[in-house]
Amino acid sequence: MMLLRRLDDYQSWQISFAGTSILVDPWLTPEPIRGAFDRQHPAGFTSLRDLQLESGSIGAIVLCTSVNDHLRAETLKLMSNVPVHGNLKAAKAARAAGCTSTHAHEVGETFTVACTEGGEIRVTVTQTGLPLGLIAVGFLFEAFDDEQNSAGRVWIEPHQPTKATADSLGTIDVAVLPTQSVVAVVLPVTAGPKKSAQAAKLANARALVATATQPQRDMKLWQKALYYVNGSNAHAHNQLVGTNTQFIELRTGDWLDVKSGR
Repeated sequence: MMLLRRLDDYQSWQISFAGTSILVDPWLTPEPIRGAFDRQHPAGFTSLRDLQLESGSIGAIVLCTSVNDHLRAETLKLMSNVPVHGNLKAAKAARAAGCTSTHAHEVGETFTVACTEGGEIRVTVTQTGLPLGLIAVGFLFEAFDDEQNSAGRVWIEPHQPTKATADSLGTIDVAVLPTQSVVAVVLPVTAGPKKSAQAAKLANARALVATATQPQRDMKLWQKALYYVNGSNAHAHNQLVGTNTQFIELRTGDWLDVKSGR
């Protein structure tokens, strides 16, 4: 079965199928984010040691952008032998962090990660809405067994899902999207609950899972003044009442069976 796991309380994810995992924007170490905004990494996040103690292999890392709340250089240095995929800037930054196998992709390109127990995960780079689409991308993950039967489809877009992208995906099982709108001064960074719920419904998703939650939590006062946040998980849930898409809130470490929604 295809599984989705939330690795921390921010925006790190794991896609697992047939003994192989892909990590999305992994942050597996305790050091905080500093710079334009602050974010702590409190106890309880999944560490590299936790992953190493589990069975299965890590087949790839994918990066949605080169910005430091997605590309955690300290984590990449510890996983320098794992292939890294992203846009050109993310691939270059991963190489600078010491990764030895980096791959730059354009929107629309697909690459494949073979699974140790048979089958594969196909990853397609998806378009992020503007203005973040200038520096960021999303990903569609599709698991296939040995006979090329689909075992699940997950769309991860941590910034700006668009109607056009959602409509182009066909039916997906899980959409991992933001539920709190963030505007940096006047620049839209992430979509809010209405836009994300609309995208999930357009993609015929069985479930919408929230990512990038509580963005202001650890910000300094001056940072909070620059980053306006609106919306919540409750608002996203309300947007989906009466539809075929359910809202699922995962806690750190929770696994989700992509097909069954449990």
